[in-house]
Amino acid sequence: MPYAETNGIKTYYEILGEGEPLALIGGSMFGRKNWAMAWDTFAENFSVISYDQRGYGLSDRPLERYTLDLWADDLLALLDALEIDRAHIAGTSSGAMIAIKFAGKYPDRCIGMVSDCGMAKPDRMRKMIFKTWREMAQTMGCGDAFADHLVTQALGPHIIDSPQADQVIEAVRDVVRQMSVETVVQACLAMEEMDLREDVKKITAPSLVIGSTLDYLTPMETAGSGAGIQYLIDNLSDCETKIYTDIGHADLLEKKEESLPLIIDFLQRASQKVSG
Repeated sequence: MPYAETNGIKTYYEILGEGEPLALIGGSMFGRKNWAMAWDTFAENFSVISYDQRGYGLSDRPLERYTLDLWADDLLALLDALEIDRAHIAGTSSGAMIAIKFAGKYPDRCIGMVSDCGMAKPDRMRKMIFKTWREMAQTMGCGDAFADHLVTQALGPHIIDSPQADQVIEAVRDVVRQMSVETVVQACLAMEEMDLREDVKKITAPSLVIGSTLDYLTPMETAGSGAGIQYLIDNLSDCETKIYTDIGHADLLEKKEESLPLIIDFLQRASQKVSG
């Protein structure tokens, strides 16, 4: 199995396809497998770096405080270990927040940045959601009941009512069963405490922001104490957007046929901008 020594831990990774490097960052409850439905498609166009973040999957899971800064530094160390000077960075959900942190902290290492269902700062409502998640994990464990709760918050009602619902629900249960309660707690704490408003303003790479008007986990607009998707759009220096109006928090599942070609086209044009 391929491992790299990164920032004091061993990180599991896979390289898929050929082309410009594209690092994929998964969300708080799913890790590397959050992008599984996109691996083959992206690998036709890029050299995909699919890796388990600290605390997830086959990578080391030290018992310590996890932060977006730490996860961004881990990605930098992985790129260094792979001798990659610059890469596209794409994250979904909390992975989008890590992508934003990375692109703002290390702008010279980022070709293009994709924030899929990310935001800059949670308001009190979202902090309460993430706090409830970690308390549920601590109380119930990472079992099917917890997974089903996540499904109801992340997916739109139409897909839960669809013929593929049972398959989707079981897939989410399978991934959540493999999660560590400690990692869930740390991921939720990191999201509760994050404030990426200044990081957003430091990003120089072309950026693509994907969101949905029906997504209340990472909404277009938050209450006054937060900064949602609209904040990203208003403050990124070079930003393109795709805003859905009929799905929840999971466009990679609910709008795969639309989102994946959109991301590929954007990243290819981002490369041309940077090289030109």
